[in-house]
Amino acid sequence: MVQKTRLALFSFASVLFASFASIANESIDAVIEKVRSPSYDCPSQSLLPELENALNFESITKQQRFALTVAKGQFLICRGKYEEAENLLLKAITQNDIDQSSYAFASAIYQIGFSYDARENPARCEYYQQAQALSSPERHSDIFTSASLGLINYCSDSTEPGIRLGKMFGVLKRYSDDGSPGELAHIHNAIGLLYGSLEQHALAAEQYLKAHEMGLQVYKGSNKVSIIISAIVSLISSGQTERAYQSILELGKLNSEIDTPLSNFLYQYALSIYHRKTENYSSLAYTLPDLEEATANISSSLGEMLVSWHKAELCLHENDLNCLEEYLAEVESTDTTAIPRVFQSNLDYLSFNVAMYMALDNMERAKAALELYSKEVTKRRELTQDSALIIGAANLYTRIYDLESAIEQAEQRRKNTLYIAVIIFLLLGGITGYVLRRKNLARKAIDPVTQLLNANSAIARINKLDAPKKGRAIAIAIFDISNLRNITRKMGSTKSDDVLRQIAKNLQNATRGNDILGRFGTEQFILCLHNIEERSARQFFDRVQNALDTTFESDVAMDSIVVESKMSVFIANEKITGLNDILDDIARSIDMSNHTGSN
Repeated sequence: MVQKTRLALFSFASVLFASFASIANESIDAVIEKVRSPSYDCPSQSLLPELENALNFESITKQQRFALTVAKGQFLICRGKYEEAENLLLKAITQNDIDQSSYAFASAIYQIGFSYDARENPARCEYYQQAQALSSPERHSDIFTSASLGLINYCSDSTEPGIRLGKMFGVLKRYSDDGSPGELAHIHNAIGLLYGSLEQHALAAEQYLKAHEMGLQVYKGSNKVSIIISAIVSLISSGQTERAYQSILELGKLNSEIDTPLSNFLYQYALSIYHRKTENYSSLAYTLPDLEEATANISSSLGEMLVSWHKAELCLHENDLNCLEEYLAEVESTDTTAIPRVFQSNLDYLSFNVAMYMALDNMERAKAALELYSKEVTKRRELTQDSALIIGAANLYTRIYDLESAIEQAEQRRKNTLYIAVIIFLLLGGITGYVLRRKNLARKAIDPVTQLLNANSAIARINKLDAPKKGRAIAIAIFDISNLRNITRKMGSTKSDDVLRQIAKNLQNATRGNDILGRFGTEQFILCLHNIEERSARQFFDRVQNALDTTFESDVAMDSIVVESKMSVFIANEKITGLNDILDDIARSIDMSNHTGSN
């Protein structure tokens, strides 16, 4: 009787334990589902403690532990801890008896590729290919899309840029009707990356900003700022510093809400490159300690190199040669293979190296650095020569990809082939006509001597400007060179065009890419700023006039030549009307000033 009772109690305990284990497993599955995030997004960082607690359960299955480990890897990547995530995931996928058809396994492979990607390691392609093979548009579709975009962007070096861009737009077309905001943001971001690799930074910035706007609808945590940082870099690279600063302000607001180590690093990174690019060295010195602290919090080798470079930029600005020597010794002690490719091809960094060696009076190394800089400039110029053709080809390939699905039915093959031929003919004819027309219009709009806009073209562009935003203005300045004839007389009458070209070049260097700069008269230039604060406009015009007056200062052969200019400014807080009358008044004011000065 006692033995039967013991057996009954043992059976009851076994059933009860099995019931608890079943409940525990269901709870773990719920946690896995909760922390799972698409490949192009980041999980909420607030879920990490719950994931860690689930990993501490002893009764969970091997596959459950694997799925939780993969999710933890994505948490680490979203915090910028790429190496830690990579080691964790590489160890996880080498286990036996793991279901390789599961979403978790495909996600692990993709995340490893992404961690390599973040450090520009060529091994990323192997993992992107494997992740694509493990998924499909129907199964693990987010991983399939992410891996496919990675392959197009980074693993198709032998493919023409136009074809790659066409493939990108083909992917966008497939998702445009029913794709989620997160998917579309992911695709626009990938297109931006490709435009950036083609040196089309303005186009890249537009794609990044589209991706950022869509991503804000669904992205969480640090992923909210991962795309806007790319937009900021592209805006700065294309000379749109005002728009870049506005995006930096948005990034700062998002960072205050998210407050993760990675988002803080990206914010400090954006501030530092903005201050360096605008040569605001006092602000750069102020923000560098914050960037250094943020870099240490995410253990970023790229960030450490950036901090060292920017510190050296300050040393160069202050002509601190001992500091430059220390920086150079630190660089020379670093394994060259550890220097990211983004540094090796960055024109600002290469230009800094030239200036550094010249400051240290090391002409041999300055010459070598200048050759590297020149090679990179030539490479980029060659890449951008056929940008219009590349974009046109992308549109052409997009049409072709759209038609490929329609020609799968045999009875439509001949008709579709003919249709494609007609489309290609029309597109090529249209592209050729468009390019020729644009070239012709561009020639007519340019002053042949200075290569700036001529007066009519500059005035036409100013007339098209929209009304400025509230609190901003449209600012116009005319610069009159009162001693142009004297300068020409000193340099020789045959050098008059050279003088104007050099002055025009100096003005271009002092202005921004989106400003309207043109030759207004024989001895006059016009500059228009749009959507700018009135105080900033006046300061900007003063800097431009100073740059104009010091055109020949750096030329030893012309140290006795000084440009004497007068400036007249008009500022409006609304859309400009009657521009010709306004310009006549500005010109008269300069004439009166010249007349008064001559007396």
